[in-house]
Amino acid sequence: MASDVLVELMQATLALTLGMGLVALVRAPLRRWLGAQAVYACWALVPLAVVAVLLPAPRGGRTLATLTAVTDLVPAGAGASSPLPLWSAMLGLWLLGAVVLALVMVARQLRFHRSVQRRPTQPHDVSPLATPAVAGLLRPRVVLPADFATRYTADEQRLVIAHEQLHIERGDIPAQALATLLRCVFWFHPLVHVAATRFRFDQELACDAAVLARHPDSRRRYGEAMFKTQLAEYGLPVGCHWQSSHPLKERVAMLNQPIPGKARRRAGSVLVASLLAIATFSAWAAQPATPTVVKGLQAATDDDVLTQPKYPASALAQGISGRVDLDVLVGTDGRPEEIRVVTSRPEGVFDKVAVEAAQQWQFNAGRNGLRGEKVEGWVRIPVQFTADAPPEGTQVDHGS
Repeated sequence: MASDVLVELMQATLALTLGMGLVALVRAPLRRWLGAQAVYACWALVPLAVVAVLLPAPRGGRTLATLTAVTDLVPAGAGASSPLPLWSAMLGLWLLGAVVLALVMVARQLRFHRSVQRRPTQPHDVSPLATPAVAGLLRPRVVLPADFATRYTADEQRLVIAHEQLHIERGDIPAQALATLLRCVFWFHPLVHVAATRFRFDQELACDAAVLARHPDSRRRYGEAMFKTQLAEYGLPVGCHWQSSHPLKERVAMLNQPIPGKARRRAGSVLVASLLAIATFSAWAAQPATPTVVKGLQAATDDDVLTQPKYPASALAQGISGRVDLDVLVGTDGRPEEIRVVTSRPEGVFDKVAVEAAQQWQFNAGRNGLRGEKVEGWVRIPVQFTADAPPEGTQVDHGS
């Protein structure tokens, strides 16, 4: 349902924010100590953190018995004229923003590709809109400006093409596609768009460093090629090129820094890999734990009496749906001895009526093996409140 999707989105947004914040903290010192390629590798933390919080939560230590019993509550008399639930409206707004931004990105990409003059028999394509660039997700190709042969010397041409070929070898185009996808999904988060420009810049610095590692005697010519490169009008959503969002002064300044030696690069790889592993595991482990299931009660049977909670009048009037997960300690007599609210969405709206109803529940208490005696045990009951498809006889709590 809409509320579940939005809760997952909020959790992913938090993980995304923490991932971007951690990368922002380590970018400058890591670049000084280990070089630009280590910084670029750290950006993998952002999507990894998002994936981590979407994976199933870790098992917790609480002992619970499973009981399949979902109470669906809907207001009587609801129909096609019911107001749009708040959660559904928010979900629709998020989807609309994601689709609109995705269409904008596609339009920008298509505009560039329409300008490219394909040359299947040549190693490179040509475009009047392009600085030296790489474009194409499935079959990436180097795209050169029309005056490439006259603007650059032979040595500069060799270095520029080496730079673009390295983008292909390193898999930078799929990385750009993933960054664009994250921008579309989290379009409402301003820091995502700021981080996207920093990511692209660090990608270029890493590629610069890789080129200079292969051509250590070409720093001056490489810097001259940068100055000759015409700045692009806009950045490709899926593509790598020397564009205006790259601080050229900072890129040229990086040419004066020494390339880290093999030992330092190996240490950097270990450090970055450890950072990614620890941060990703921490994001996954920080989720609310899924309780360890231990059979202590029987599954729900026809003998269980689970009275329906009353629907709060204020929530009904606003078309609010939700869910409350209750942990119920069932005594040997089948009556609840303790009731705890585990999660509630929206928070605090349905908690009271769910607990009041649970106090009246009667369970067919489980039996301990073959000995037959009654046993205590915890059971988790999800209580679903739905405001768009009511069964007959739903009660409304006008006192809430």
